Amino acid sequence: MKLIEMSILKFLDEVDSNSPAPGGGSVSALVSALGTSLTRMVAHLTFDKKKFKELSEEDRNCFKLNFDKMGEIRKKLEILIDKDTEAYNLVMSAYKLPKETEEEKEKRNEWIQNSLKEAISTPLEICRLSREALRIMGIIIKHGNKNAITDLGVSAILLLSGIEGGILNVMVNLSSIKDETFKNLCLDETKEIIEESQKLKNNIMEFVKSYL
Repeated sequence: MKLIEMSILKFLDEVDSNSPAPGGGSVSALVSALGTSLTRMVAHLTFDKKKFKELSEEDRNCFKLNFDKMGEIRKKLEILIDKDTEAYNLVMSAYKLPKETEEEKEKRNEWIQNSLKEAISTPLEICRLSREALRIMGIIIKHGNKNAITDLGVSAILLLSGIEGGILNVMVNLSSIKDETFKNLCLDETKEIIEESQKLKNNIMEFVKSYL
């Protein structure tokens, strides 16, 4: 059974076990997916409100566009919940390849490096998607139902947590990568993502707290 298809209790039990996967990467994807869901919940609670209907057509269309984009991000994150665990299993399989002969060692090392890059690409994509979700929260938090403003604060916290968890999973695999160009590109991107995302989250939290 796919992780995304499990009940909440079953997923919790799966994480709370002696199996190393699903681990931090899959949980990070889930956390960010919850963040997008909370943002969309606030939008759902906004559409029928008088204040929203009084907005200009341009603002209403922009709000709906970002609502739809958030849904697309959620679906992609759902896929990554399972993909991260699959990538981990791929790495473990590569380490189990035979290494008796020089040819076997060379093939094993190649498979390890390729699988590690795959294991990095998944949490990196979690980070990219989560940052994009934080970026498009602006119009929703501006026009969203203020009775649910704290839910948007929780959403921002969850999305940043997904990013921070994703970066940890990038870093742990990056330490074994031999391709220095690939390694530096990943380091530069994760630095850029976390710096921007922290600012976005802080701006959202300031807005939220102004209504408390």
